[in-house]
Amino acid sequence: MSTNKITLPTLGTVVDIETRRRRKAAITRWIAGIMAVSAAVFGLFTSVFGIVAESQQIHAFHNVVVASLLLVFSAPPAFVIARDPVRSGAGLITLTVLSGAALLTMAAALTIDPFTLPFVVLTGVLWIVRPAKGQPKEDERPSFGQLALVAVGAIPLIGYAMGQAELQRILTGDEHSQFFHWVETAFYVTAILLLASASALRPRTQRLAGLSAGAGLIIFGLAALILGGYASAVSAPWAWLAIVGGSAFIGLVTKEPNRHRAR
Repeated sequence: MSTNKITLPTLGTVVDIETRRRRKAAITRWIAGIMAVSAAVFGLFTSVFGIVAESQQIHAFHNVVVASLLLVFSAPPAFVIARDPVRSGAGLITLTVLSGAALLTMAAALTIDPFTLPFVVLTGVLWIVRPAKGQPKEDERPSFGQLALVAVGAIPLIGYAMGQAELQRILTGDEHSQFFHWVETAFYVTAILLLASASALRPRTQRLAGLSAGAGLIIFGLAALILGGYASAVSAPWAWLAIVGGSAFIGLVTKEPNRHRAR
């Protein structure tokens, strides 16, 4: 005669599980902290060096793009993860979206960007080491307003990104290519599109992604207006469209909490 036995976890097992969870949280906080600080430091360095160094004058627009990639897109989600590793899901998704944009544009440009690839690798490591959580999935619906703006901006952003990736492929001896500026500019606009898409599909949990996408588009437009004529800068009409589009997107992102409260 067989009997079913229920094995309860011992106190020692519970303690071991909690110890592993805390260890994973510490490792996650350490890695994410390094990513956040590195992005902030190199972003600020690029901003200052791009202004004071005479040799960087021809790279003015590209330096704005690189600094924004680091300060606006990369540092904030890494900081969020470092602050609370247990609730790191939303921040990790944002970093994964950025990594996806980086891999897509490196593939399109047939170029491995050594400045971007380590960030992609560390994002993968964070998925492995982060502590397990049992957070319930939030019941949220897509934002159709955000989806509409994403659809409107998709064609020009993709076209621009593909053009920049092509320049990286064909201008192999160019100074901008040597600094990986063409592929990084392609990465920048692709990241805007993918971050905005993530926000549109999950407007509450990916609010930071939406704000980053909108701010990135505004910065892109302002830089093009101020630095018109520099490599990769778009013409004034497109710059104004970027500013208006980014502002509209941020407006929709900030109104999202009120929309859910009204339900």
